[in-house]
Order: sequence, then structure tokens, then C-alpha cells
Amino acid sequence: MKVLLTGATGYIGSAVTEHLAAAGHHVVALTRSADPQPGRAWHAQLVGDTADPASLAGAVTPEIEAVIHLAPPSGDADVDTAVIEALATPLRGTGRPFVYTSGVWVLGATGDAREVGEQAPTNPIDIVGYRPRIEQRVLAEVAEGVRAVVVRPGIVYGRGGGIPAILVDRARSQGMPEYYGEQDVRWPTVHVDDLAELFVAAIERAEAGTVWHGVGDSAVPVRDLARAAGRAAGVLAAPRAIPVDQAAHVFGPLFADALALDQSVSGAAARATLGWRPDRPGPVAELVSGSYRPVEVFGAPDGPQTDAEVAAIRRLVAEVEHAQQNELVDRFLGVFRQEDPVWTTAHGERLSGFEDIATFTRKVLPGAAAESTAVYDVERVLFLRPDIAAVNLRQQPVRHDGTRIADRPEGRPLYILAKDHGTWRIAAAQNTVAIA
Repeated sequence: MKVLLTGATGYIGSAVTEHLAAAGHHVVALTRSADPQPGRAWHAQLVGDTADPASLAGAVTPEIEAVIHLAPPSGDADVDTAVIEALATPLRGTGRPFVYTSGVWVLGATGDAREVGEQAPTNPIDIVGYRPRIEQRVLAEVAEGVRAVVVRPGIVYGRGGGIPAILVDRARSQGMPEYYGEQDVRWPTVHVDDLAELFVAAIERAEAGTVWHGVGDSAVPVRDLARAAGRAAGVLAAPRAIPVDQAAHVFGPLFADALALDQSVSGAAARATLGWRPDRPGPVAELVSGSYRPVEVFGAPDGPQTDAEVAAIRRLVAEVEHAQQNELVDRFLGVFRQEDPVWTTAHGERLSGFEDIATFTRKVLPGAAAESTAVYDVERVLFLRPDIAAVNLRQQPVRHDGTRIADRPEGRPLYILAKDHGTWRIAAAQNTVAIA
């Protein structure tokens, strides 16, 4: 399809562009400026501004086979209604899809419900107060022969952006991770690339008049997100709760209320009906060892393949951390290659071969995390060959609540990783204590 996309230059729009193009669709980007933007996977570019509905006249030509409206609302219900009119009218009588982007905040606080679905009544918080009316205006186009669809994303994360990036920036600037409102606040979340795939599914398969929740994880404790954001910012401390009225001084009262909103929202309908499969790492994992914590990479070209290999290496290091923190001997041994691995421990013990490493691990790992443990962060990756990588790590001692143990030295492990039947494993490891 030839798809007109508003908001094409934005955080979500950039991901949607890539996934539409990968699925064989042609993206016609609606942008406020005619300035070219190299590197975008756009088929064509049109000038128009959703803050000025009159500028959209002629944007939806007979060649446009679908419209995805991703641009943020203007804050004026009349303007946003006029935008819907301008974009949807040319589609009337064609049965072509018009997909409108709303959000789960229209549901308001979900209370004691385990999860709420698309049939739940709306009860919008003030920041999205009129958006349910815009949803209904979009869905009314079904009667005019438009395949109108509404997508309500959860809190979007991934690619280092979205609201979680605010948590990271605040942790870094304040020297303390923070969250807003009550301790038990939960956010429904979705990875930006999973969400982009839902938009592709919506234009391809969603029936007219349907509403879909773009939610990968229904209710993630925001306290856990805050702790992970602190980790991404290099701040290992217990997160603190910021009262809403205090947060309002930083974010404004409307956004502060949104950040403190407790919700549990189901995205099961899109999985069951549209075949949507959100499978990216969850938001806590993404914050701890994903796009919010950059890694220096050497010896490999920039691109998706290198990104995928670095992500796989980070998953291996996360497995090391998980196995050590939970004293899982077999899982820890599973990160080593079977053929002639070597390991020099932080105490200077030299281990040669898998059996030596296994004997040592079975002796020292049980009980090792009784009083404290450690976290591991990948800092640099040098690809010596496509299947051989040298990895610099930062190892920090922490208490079981994740706070840094200030009077203990850090470690600077060096791993030599090798591909073993397509999977990265440790071939050699040197754990070095860093003395300040």
C-alpha cells in the first residue's frame, strides 16, 4: 500500500516508517517542512501541518491507499476534529484504512481490575480529556465507507526514547532514581518496534470500527522502572517517590498526573485477532541492558546486524548477572563454551578447561550472594572477527536492594567471547579488581 503517515519524523513515526517499508509498503511522509531528510525510508514527502487543517487539503490523493495519523494532538478539540475531517473525507466510500493514534490514558485509573480491555469505558485524565471524542469521530467514518481503526498505545519505550528516557535523565541529573505518586503505580508498556508492527497489522488486517490496545506488558511497577532507569544512568540507589504536587513543579500538573496514573491494560485482543506478537525485551531489561545505556563498539560497521550482535552479547552478560545473583550454578556454567575455556578469577585463581571452571563454580557460587551481589554492565565491545569479540565490563558490588556498596572496589572484567553454534559464549575471562 501507499500509506500517508503523519508524525513521520517523530519517535514512533520513525519506527513505523521502517516497519511499513520492511513490509513492502510505500510511506508518504507528511512533514511541516519541505527540507529533505536523508536516510528516511520514505517513498515520497508532502508538506502539511496538522496544527493547520487547511494545509492538509490535497494530501490524501486517489493514490493513497491508507492513512496512519500519528501526529500528536494540538490541544484544541476543534482543530483535531478538522484534521480528521481533512484526512478521512477523501477515503469515504473506498473501504481504505484510516488508523488514528490515541493512548491508554483515555481509560483513566483502572482500579482493582487485573487488566482492562478495549471494551472498558473511557474515563480520561485531564491531559487527554477530549481524546475519546476524537476517537468516536474517527470511528464514525465507518458509516461513510472508511475502514476506521483506533490504536491506543501504552507507555512507549525502546530506542533510548519515550517517557522512560525522562526517568533516566532525571536519575542522572538528580543523582537518585525517582518515580511519581504512590509506590504501587503501574504502567502498561510497549516497545516502539512492537508498536510499529501493530500499526502495520492494523492497516493490513484490522476490521472497520475496531479499537486496539498496543500493550506488550500490562502493568509494570513504575518503581521497578525507576530503579532500572537509575541503572541506565549509572545511579545505583533505591528509587524515591515524588509526590504529584512536587512533580507538577517540574513537569506541569497535567503531565505529572499522567506519570502518577496507575493502570493495568490488556493487549491480548491484538495478539488473538491480528496475530500481533510483541516479543522485544521488556522495559526493565531494555533500561538495564538495552538502548538506554550506550555501548562503545569497535571493529564492526554501524547497522542492524552489529546492533543485533551487541544485543546478544548484552543478553549473555545479563545471564551472567542473573545466574550469579540467584546462585544458579548450571545457568552460570552455560555461559561458557565447552571447548577449552579459561578463567582467571578476581582472586587470581587460574582455571583451565570446562571441568576446572565447573568444579570451582560448584564450590563457590552456592552461598556467594547471601549478603551481597554485583551488577554487570557492558561498556565496550571490540569485534576481532564477526565471531570473536573482546568485551569490557563494569562490575559493581550491590546490596540485595540494588544499592551500591560504597566501600567495596569495582571490578573490570574482560571477556573474550566466541560464537558457539551461533550463540555467544565465554571463551576466556579475566576478572580484575579496580583499585581507585
